[in-house]
This record gives sequence, structure tokens and C-alpha cells, in this order.
Amino acid sequence: MSLGLSTDRPGASQPFLLFDGAVRGRLVRLNGVADAILGRHTYPDAVSRILGEAMAAGVALAGGLKFDGSFTFQLQGDGPLHTLVTDITSNHEIRGCAKFREEDLPAESDGHSASLTQLVGSGHIAFTVDQGPDMDRYQGIIELAGTSIGECIHHYFRQSEQLETAVKIAAGRVTDADGSDTWQVAALLVQRMPAEGGKKPTEADEDAWRSAVILMSSITDTELLNPALTEEDLLRRLYGTVGGRLLECRELTVGCRCSRERSAKILASFPMDEVRSMSVDGKVSMTCEFCEISFDFSDAELDDLERKFGIL
Repeated sequence: MSLGLSTDRPGASQPFLLFDGAVRGRLVRLNGVADAILGRHTYPDAVSRILGEAMAAGVALAGGLKFDGSFTFQLQGDGPLHTLVTDITSNHEIRGCAKFREEDLPAESDGHSASLTQLVGSGHIAFTVDQGPDMDRYQGIIELAGTSIGECIHHYFRQSEQLETAVKIAAGRVTDADGSDTWQVAALLVQRMPAEGGKKPTEADEDAWRSAVILMSSITDTELLNPALTEEDLLRRLYGTVGGRLLECRELTVGCRCSRERSAKILASFPMDEVRSMSVDGKVSMTCEFCEISFDFSDAELDDLERKFGIL
């Protein structure tokens, strides 16, 4: 049975095994998900590219974890692109947003090729698994070390002494058959599984890992981002000669957890005088940074909030 995702769906995370399970991997392609999120924000291309890469990286990393909640990829730095947040839930819903000083970004002609360090400066990346108030949060933090998000992920796994990991990430605009430009984002991640029973890796294990990484490095950004190729097509091109097995493909969608009720609770956490000072034309608007949806509250509704929550 084919497990490849057709090209008209919003996105996919396709896990796979190579060399009888000695290597596991995930191919993430966001397609419509990336275009919907990045198109909604209308950021400069330099910012959209980094946010797209972060979304793909977050999905690829989350795919190797078991959790019931959300996995957050957060980047902070002292450069013009100073904050970036994206997360994926255990229901496979993705969102993302960025904050930046537009006047300090590289000129548009330079922004397409600007490195991560040029845009973000010095800072760190945090990976957080949040499974709700009754469970401990897990967080890993790494210093920005490298010129791309992929290099930072390599650095993280080298420093944390976890599974040997290699990743390739691509993001860019692709011209569709109808002539329109859409954002396409993809990530390919492979990990070397530990030998059973704590045994030392054999020469065959070493060869399998080297082959998996060498073959992965042969894929081009154009191939990764080509919407006409299914995930199965790509993996067959890369690893068809060594054999492998596709696992169940996970469909990805755009999703945000904002709501009118959540916005009301945020307003209720501020003093009423401060809330009313934000009123324009008799209403206060709360806009979600992730999905750009606005929730309006009239003066009468603010009075109700004051009575309900006891705003001082």
C-alpha cells in the first residue's frame, strides 16, 4: 500500500526505517501549511524563510517524541529578527509567528541569502514539550551555533550526546503550474538508532549510518520542495537502492489555539483603566500573533468582564 501523501494535501510527516531499523528518519513537507501561515503574515521573505525552516525543523524533531500536548521551537536573539515561535500539537496542528525590526533587516536583494546569524545575531533556540499543568515540562536550550537552523540542530545533538542526527532543511517560493508563487518548506532528518542491548556498533552499523547521511546529502533543495513529487517518490529516489520501510504518514494542518474566551481572560489580567485606554471607536481589539484573527470587545463587554473577573 502506498503511504505517500498526494500533492494537494496541506502537509505531511512521513517516518521511515532504513537498513533493517538501524537508521530511522522523517521527511516533512509542509506545502499548503507553510503557504497558509507565511502568506497570512506577509513577512519580508528573509523572515518567512527562517520561520518556514523552523516550522519544518519543529515537526521533524517532534516526530521522534511521544507526547500529548505541544512541542514548541522558539528562537531568540539580539539581531533584527529577535523572536520566532512555532509549535506543533499532538493533533498535528502547526502555527508560527515572528517579531522583527524591519528597518534593521538586510535589503530585500540580500535578505534571500542572509544567514541565520546575520538575521538573528547572538541568541539561543529552545525546544519545549508541554503536556499540560499536571505534567512536568521538558525543555532543551542551545546557543545559536551555525549559519542555519540545520547547523544549530546538528550542534544540539552533538552537545546533548543523544542520537546521532543529520538534517537537511529547505524553504523557498516555488512557481506553480498556474504561474503563482507559493511557499514550500521541507525537512529531511535521519537518526542512528542505538545498538540493541547497549552493544557496540558493528562495522555494518557504521556503514549503514554513513550511507544514510551520504545519500541524504545528495538531495537538492529543488527536489525537496518540488510539489509534484510525493514523499514516497522522494524517498524511493534517495534510498531505493538500500531498502527501507515507510511507516504511517501523518497529515499536517494549520491550527491555532486562540479564542474569544482566551482573549477575554488576557484582558481580565490587566487593570481596567489600562484596558479602556486601548479603546478605539468604542471597542478594544485583541489580535492573535499567530493567526492574525482579531476579537473585539465593546465597552459593555468590558463592564461584564470587570464584574465577572473583578478587574481593579
